[in-house]
Amino acid sequence: MNNYIKNILMLLVFAVTAFFAHYLILKGMDLGDYWSRSEYSLLGLYTFGGVGSLLALVLIMLTNWAMPKNLGFVFLGIMTIKVIAGYIYVRKGLGVFENDFIEYNFLSVFFLFLFFDVFVAFQALNQEDSTVEKK
Repeated sequence: MNNYIKNILMLLVFAVTAFFAHYLILKGMDLGDYWSRSEYSLLGLYTFGGVGSLLALVLIMLTNWAMPKNLGFVFLGIMTIKVIAGYIYVRKGLGVFENDFIEYNFLSVFFLFLFFDVFVAFQALNQEDSTVEKK
C-alpha cells in the first residue's frame, strides 16, 4: 500500500509542477489569451491528463499485484484507451487556431503524463524483477 501512496503523491507533485511551469511559459510568451477564445483551459488539460494518469497508475499497480506477467500487455491496452480518450477530448479544438495552439498544448500535456505513466510501468516491472532475483 505504501507504493500506491508514494506514486500518487509523485503524480500530484509532477502535475502541479508541470502545470505551473507550463502556465509561466505561456504567460511569458503572452499566449494566455488564446484560452479565452476556446472551449479549453490549461487547467482542464492538466485535469484530464492527471485523472487519466491516476487511473492508469491504479490499474498498473493492481495488474502488478494480480498478474505481473501480463503487465506489459495491460499497459499497452491502458495507453491505447488513453490515446482514444485524448482524441475524443480534444477533437472539437482541432483546427480552431491557425497556429495550432490547442494541439501543441494538448500534445505537450499528453506526452508529459505519458512519460509519467511509462515511468510507473517501468518501476513496476523492475520491482517485480528485483523481487524474483531476491528469492
